[in-house]
Amino acid sequence: MGKGRMDKLLDTKFHDPYMDKTIYKDPTICPVCKLVYHDKTWHRDAVLYKKYKDHPATHFKECPACRKIKDNFPLGIVILEGNFIKNNQNAKQEILNLIRHEAEKEELSNPLARIMKIEEKEGFIEIWTTTEGLASKIGKAVHKAHHGELNFTFSDDQKLLRIYWRRES
Repeated sequence: MGKGRMDKLLDTKFHDPYMDKTIYKDPTICPVCKLVYHDKTWHRDAVLYKKYKDHPATHFKECPACRKIKDNFPLGIVILEGNFIKNNQNAKQEILNLIRHEAEKEELSNPLARIMKIEEKEGFIEIWTTTEGLASKIGKAVHKAHHGELNFTFSDDQKLLRIYWRRES
């Protein structure tokens, strides 16, 4: 099965400045979240962490996700709005639970995919993510579960995906 249009759009040519693998030596442990960089990949693995945490060759440096969070540098922004969530506390809570569940699922396959923040503002909810893939999955999951309108907007000059979901009733 080939890639869909949205997946092809996510394969944008913009470079994620935080994913420069040349700055990480093998093994590296993130002192903030305890991810381990090993064999050119980040892992959330208790066995690897235990193996390398006291190893003399281990380097300690914040992982790309922790750096993005510290620098407030999202690659995905999801905006959820409309009377459906503004006037329905149960629906809003269900959507927030769905968002957290999607993030937990995504982090199993990509430990660098994280929610940076969820802010409830006047009339809408804004979610920042460390990857555009997580933002896309959140938007699609909310749309699948609650319908409404879903729009994807890609930045013309940087690696950033904005997703807008709206439902009035």
